[in-house]
Amino acid sequence: MATVTLRLNDETKKRIEKASEARAIAVSDYIREALEMHLRLEQAGDVGVDRPEDVEDMSLTPYQRKVLQLLHRNLLATKGGLDDSYYDHDAEVRALKTLEYGFAGEYPHEFADISAPMSRAECELVWDILDMFRVIKASVRKLGKDGWQQLDVADAEYHGTFQGFDYNDADEVRLANYAKFLIKTDRWTEQTNAFAPENGGGNSHTPMLPTYRAMLRVFKPTWRQAIRGGRNRGYFSANDVQQVLLAAPGAVSKGDGGSSTTAH
Repeated sequence: MATVTLRLNDETKKRIEKASEARAIAVSDYIREALEMHLRLEQAGDVGVDRPEDVEDMSLTPYQRKVLQLLHRNLLATKGGLDDSYYDHDAEVRALKTLEYGFAGEYPHEFADISAPMSRAECELVWDILDMFRVIKASVRKLGKDGWQQLDVADAEYHGTFQGFDYNDADEVRLANYAKFLIKTDRWTEQTNAFAPENGGGNSHTPMLPTYRAMLRVFKPTWRQAIRGGRNRGYFSANDVQQVLLAAPGAVSKGDGGSSTTAH
């Protein structure tokens, strides 16, 4: 890879070193990720590129998932890449005896590590949420350095920033796990910091789905209209962003009561 030399003031350098240390990565890796994230945010047209190709809806039984899981584990093991956390000697011996003797009452233990499937609709909800915040951030960036201030929304930056999911809610935990998986596999990487330790690992500590759904009800038709009209290469106008943010429960215009959030 090419090498680039950067000059930074002391304060910026210290902030980068602190952030990279918190994530246990090299400073150079942190800077490279930040630059890639910036470029991603510059292009609102990237919406949709991180989604899988449209294919016929597919489902797998727990048995089929277990077989495929074991095949992938075997492949990793043959290459020396299987983490020790996947191997429990005593559990494997118990499983062998269960299968050899046909203890039907013990069969469910064979699928204990197979979670309930996440539906296509749930996956699409996560894609929609992440795409929405991608468009919001890119559109605000396009407005200029004072983009957030141009919006007639109290605490605009807070409402326009992905806050993660509530880890005390079983449904939201499932969505959070999928979101982290997507980011770890190099999709929607601009949200990496949302799941960083300094941001609570993505735990909002309050239910966020009602907020995201309310915002999506305004965002999705507005986005379709923007794409259909071919205006601004898919970026939202300041007014469009305002309407999406004001759809969030508790969000208010600047002249309607000032700060609207109770926690940041």
